[in-house]
Amino acid sequence: MIRATFTFLLLLASLTTTILAQDGAPVTETVTYRVRQKVTISEIARDAKRVDVWVSIPGDDRDQEVLDLDVVSSPGDWTPVQDAERRGRFIKVRVANPGKPSLDVVVDFVLRRRSSYVDLESGATGVLNDSMRRVLAPHLRLDAPHMEVTEAIRKLADETCGSETDLAKQALLLLERVAADVDHYSKDPSKPSCGVGDASACMVQGGGCCTDLHSLFISLARARGIPAKLQMGYRLREKNRGLETDPGYRCWVEYFVPGHGWIASDIVEADGASSTERRRWLTGLTARRLWLNEGRDFVFAGSQVNAPVNHMSIAHAEIDGWPARLLPEGDLRPQITRTVQFEEVSATAATLDVAATH
Repeated sequence: MIRATFTFLLLLASLTTTILAQDGAPVTETVTYRVRQKVTISEIARDAKRVDVWVSIPGDDRDQEVLDLDVVSSPGDWTPVQDAERRGRFIKVRVANPGKPSLDVVVDFVLRRRSSYVDLESGATGVLNDSMRRVLAPHLRLDAPHMEVTEAIRKLADETCGSETDLAKQALLLLERVAADVDHYSKDPSKPSCGVGDASACMVQGGGCCTDLHSLFISLARARGIPAKLQMGYRLREKNRGLETDPGYRCWVEYFVPGHGWIASDIVEADGASSTERRRWLTGLTARRLWLNEGRDFVFAGSQVNAPVNHMSIAHAEIDGWPARLLPEGDLRPQITRTVQFEEVSATAATLDVAATH
């Protein structure tokens, strides 16, 4: 259970800290969450000999601190692991002869999350020099799977940016173009709701899931020499507080602007926002989400699947060497699912024995 030994730390973190910016920019918000996350692997054959599971768990990021974490329930011994080339924490569980149709991995954690916002109206404060291009080369790749810079992508990027040379202004133009040209399935139900997250497919389909939209932006940004990368997590929506729900997953992008650094953007939120709030989502995020990992094409030691894992939105599982379904396949439902229950921790609540609340 999440232990009361972190009471002092939580006392230092108020439920929500709000600072009004003098220039009218979005407020800065800090929220501390207590979360129970349950990942389930289902449809395991009765005679299965081996199940391997890698579960995504939160770690520390620029706008996130994990204050406590406890693996409450695991079907076997677990070990913490990390992809050699990508950021994010995972726990690996191996179960021999499970003998039952489903397995659960339950993790409790407390984390503090901050909102972010960067004012880009004045543009970049420098150029991306050759040294920075070399350092950020992985985020400028033109051949990354599902985010390839094709001729069609390059043409769209060039048409959108025109003669603009400022990287900050180019990034905003590209974000606005994606928000205008393609739609998330929540806005247009005719768009695919479950895809691998592919830039070219997003162009052809006119939208898709959040990973489709953000993959499109990443490829457009890289076509213009703007470093960009994918972040994965899920939202902690106020309406779900105290309820055990499937939060889905939510990805977002980060793009690099000289003089400002990495800037987060959720194009799906921007597309659904009012005109006065749209820019808020193009250059920042609220505190109502948590971060799990960065990037794509994860490779895990001990995997029997001869291919990288596209993304780690929930988990990766292998049943006798065969990957479990993360997405629906025809009439078949996903075998990997997640539920989450959370509450916001105030200074008063943090003085209680938090283990007793579960």
